[in-house]
Order: sequence, then C-alpha cells, then structure tokens
Amino acid sequence: MFYGVDVGGSKIAFAVFDEQGHECERRVHPTPQASYGAFMALLTEWVNAADIRWQTTGSIGIGFPGVLDDNGLMLAPNVPAIHGRDLKGDLQQQLKRPVYADNDANCFLLSEYRQGAADGAELALALTLGTGVGGALLHKGQLVNSRRGGSAEFGHGGINATLLERHRGLPLFPCGCGLRGCLETYVSGTGLARLYRHAGGAALSGPAIIDAWQRGEQEATDALSCYLDILAAGLGALMTQLDPDVVVLGGGLGEYAWLYRELAHRVPEYLMTGVTPVPMRPPVFGGSGGVRGAALLARCAALPFS
Repeated sequence: MFYGVDVGGSKIAFAVFDEQGHECERRVHPTPQASYGAFMALLTEWVNAADIRWQTTGSIGIGFPGVLDDNGLMLAPNVPAIHGRDLKGDLQQQLKRPVYADNDANCFLLSEYRQGAADGAELALALTLGTGVGGALLHKGQLVNSRRGGSAEFGHGGINATLLERHRGLPLFPCGCGLRGCLETYVSGTGLARLYRHAGGAALSGPAIIDAWQRGEQEATDALSCYLDILAAGLGALMTQLDPDVVVLGGGLGEYAWLYRELAHRVPEYLMTGVTPVPMRPPVFGGSGGVRGAALLARCAALPFS
C-alpha cells in the first residue's frame, strides 16, 4: 500500500492507495499552524492506523508547498509548523521506513501524467493557481527538478512589460519571495483579489469575484480582464521558452471551464511569431491530484526526483 500526504496552508489530506492505484481511504484535517509536535503526531497517528487497518507497512510520500534547503530542511512559509524543520528525516526515524517528499506542484503534475491530462506527453508543464502559483515540468516521465526541489518556480518570474502599457497604473505588487511584480502576485487567488481592489472593488475572495463577474459587475469585469491578460502573457512566455506538449492548470481557478475558452483567445497574442499555442487542459483528478501524486512519489521511488 502507498500513503499520500498533501500538506496545505489550511488543511492536510491523507489517502491510502493500493498497488493498482485505487484510493482506499481518505482523511482531511485542519493543518496545525504552529505546533510541529502536533503536526508530527497527526501524521504518525494516521500512518499507524492505516498500517493496522490494511495489515501492512505502507510507503509514504508527502507533497508540500515549498522547497528543501541545503540541509534537507523544509522551507514552507505558508505552513509555519514545518517551516525550517526536517519533517522527512524525523518521520523516517519515527515511523521506521523511507519517506519521500517533493513540492506539491510536482506531485500534482506527476498525478496528471499517470492516466491524467498529461498522459503520454514527452514534455508537460503545470501551473497550480491557488493561494499562490506553483509550477512543475516533467520530461519523458521524470520531473525536472533540482536537489532542493525548487525547479520550475514559474510564479516568481516577472510579468511581461507590455502589460504595464496595456493596463496603465497596474501596481507592481510585492511578493513573499522578496521581489516585486512576480506572476504569482497577480494570477493566484490572492492576486485576483488584489486586482479587484485595484479596480475599485471591495475585499472579496476569488470565487466571490468570479460570481460578480458572471453577474456583469464592472469592477469584476475589469479585474478578470486584467487577470486573464497577465495569465495569458505568462503562459505565452512559457510556451515560447519551453515548448511543452501540454499545459495543465491546477488549483481552484484551474477547474473553471470558461478559463480555457478565454485563454485560447488571449494566449496567441503573447507568443513569439511562428509559435503555435499548445493544448491547455484542466486536471483529470482535480483536487485529488496532490495527494495522489504524493503517493506516486513513494510508488515510483526509483525515479531521480524522489
């Protein structure tokens, strides 16, 4: 059996998969925000209970929103309980088995490569549009990754300068990475909220802004138009530079069907002459992709990225 753990800023998902990749059980719990001990205790309880229930010693994979530093410590500012901790090493010692860990966007793309939206692609690219923006790149079945797991941080590239001409007065929002004007600060869920406030709207969540746009509200229409232009420009640059076979969009925003229709009209404007847009697809596994991909880390442990 293979256990997948998808760590998020607000919740943790744990799922058990059999040898055929079928999900056998799932648990979800609010993420312990400050206590590393509580975080460790929760995962240990889940793993030990699953071992007893399925009469096995399951292999464990963990997807988390961050990277590893040179000492193997997790750099995950959105999850304070594990930030700066050796979660992988501590779990291995406590549970007496190997533990595999990787960035959550990498887990998402790995899941979509196995019977998902990127199935059969030689070079696949993923962007996850959630609270932040994650990125992943997979080549011939293996994730393109560095020793620290920090490759494909596409959300921290700067936006296209032509956008500042088209959208006069567009602020260069500060990013948590220390830079300004990163793609993530505009096309994440929090980025959409920033654009809505810039357009004169109130403080609303991403889904509420989309509802307002669908009702025809002017502030929401202006914010979504800017949002889509910035996302299209970012995707156009990645298609030009990397030439992937497919792009898969994840996160809450990536599951809206209208997003792909809108992008199909806008992306060509931001491509280098002669470059053809590649297919942009929603995820097959939706919100289950992270935990499924985490389990695949353990199942595919021989691959270099794990």
